[in-house]
Amino acid sequence: MIGAVPALLALAFLITALLYASVGFGGGSTYSALLALSGLDYRLLPLVSLACNIVVVTGSSIRFSRTGLTPWRKAAVIVALGAPLSFLGGLTPIKEATFLALLGGSLVLTALTMLVPVNENAGGAPSRFARWMPLAAAPLGYFAGLVGIGGG
Repeated sequence: MIGAVPALLALAFLITALLYASVGFGGGSTYSALLALSGLDYRLLPLVSLACNIVVVTGSSIRFSRTGLTPWRKAAVIVALGAPLSFLGGLTPIKEATFLALLGGSLVLTALTMLVPVNENAGGAPSRFARWMPLAAAPLGYFAGLVGIGGG
């Protein structure tokens, strides 16, 4: 990274953090994409991305907790299952081509899911998939650690 690239990358990270934090997310996928485009060594990418994600999510978690919007008992189960596997995913060595394919695929899949309309539940009732979320926490946590996205 030469010249203005670090400054532009820092600005892009700041904008990402502000936008994602305003809605309670961390921005891990965007950090990963920006770092991949910047040419950072792919082995460092998940570490940097997840570290930034943790900082932003911590701030959002405190803010949402103060307003009573976080169901801590349910969140604790998901974190207890997902966080250790995320750590293991981050320790798993993979080749650069595999890493970039997984990262690119996850970003495309995420973008496609944003095109699917969301049906709001009446009165905030849990969706029919809510009971399966703890089962999804471990594999999603592992994948999130592997490619450096937040998994949110």
